[in-house]
Amino acid sequence: MKKTTIVIIISIFVFSFACKKDSKIEDIVTPTASMKCKINGVAWSAAIRATTLQSNKFIINGTGSLGSDVINVTIFGITTGTYNLDPINSQTQFSASYTIDTQTTDSIYTALNGMVILSTVDTINHKISGTFLFTAGKVINPLLIKEVSEGIFTDLSYQ
Repeated sequence: MKKTTIVIIISIFVFSFACKKDSKIEDIVTPTASMKCKINGVAWSAAIRATTLQSNKFIINGTGSLGSDVINVTIFGITTGTYNLDPINSQTQFSASYTIDTQTTDSIYTALNGMVILSTVDTINHKISGTFLFTAGKVINPLLIKEVSEGIFTDLSYQ
């Protein structure tokens, strides 16, 4: 077990130098990168983070320590500022989802309302930081709610 752990750690460092543009590897070895929040008041943290810039939007995926719990936040913009999700006032400036278990389709919660603040967009080093919160309803039963609060992402590398 110890040999396997050592091999994995060495592999991460080797790949981090060989694949500098790969945001997943870079975030793992960049100690300042993080994504965390509270889900119904319980602390959650992404063990793996992947961020991409695609068609003028940032797509952030965080996978928790269980390996099957995932938060996805898609920001429909690439500049600093506040992005709202408020269907009543026709504001859909971001989308988000949370799934407890990626192996089952009945555990997906999708954001009903909320806010993302993109506080830093570093186009030189390709990193973003900000905060988020949203209320999500279960897709198969929207009356079941998850409150995602105190969300923060820091120094996430993007491509």
